[in-house]
Amino acid sequence: MPDSKNTMNGAEAMVRLLEGHGVSHIFGLCGDTSLPFYDALYRLKPQIDHILTRDERSASYMADAYARVTGKVGVCEGPSGGGATYIAPGLVEANESSVPVLAITTDVSTTAAGHYPLTELDQSALFRPLTKWNGLIGAGANLPSMVRTAFRAMTTGRPGSAHLAFPYDVQTAEIDALPAAPAPTPRRSKRWPRPLFRQKHR
Repeated sequence: MPDSKNTMNGAEAMVRLLEGHGVSHIFGLCGDTSLPFYDALYRLKPQIDHILTRDERSASYMADAYARVTGKVGVCEGPSGGGATYIAPGLVEANESSVPVLAITTDVSTTAAGHYPLTELDQSALFRPLTKWNGLIGAGANLPSMVRTAFRAMTTGRPGSAHLAFPYDVQTAEIDALPAAPAPTPRRSKRWPRPLFRQKHR
């Protein structure tokens, strides 16, 4: 079992971090750069339901709807290249509507960046003007702090969307094992969660 080892890979760490932040549903579509993340979901069997979507646009809009109905952060994921561009419209809608939605888009390896392999895209530049917070996980050791910062940004002050780029080699890199325990929950904004329907006072 991965949890019995002193190390785990970055994809497994991401699954544990999401689980620790209370994520119970992820909406998304697999691609070539997402395989380590899907392998981790299968191996760890966390208390997270993955809902396979027709395309990445559906994933981001479903995460938005989930967040509005449940009052929890909606999470969607997709592969690099076209997958990242398809997931973007839903993040814009969520951000403009003050809905906390996290998009995790996997990416080509950091060592391949700038060499223009298939599906390479400057995700940081793409999502910077579209989300409340945007980050590239450049090393496995940065995973806990990056995920924590994304959740804090989405759920404090004016809620909004966030994006994490998750390169292939960071997913497969070994890091110190993380316990399967809840991570500290950031203080939630007074504006979120909010009731889906407001009653009219007579």
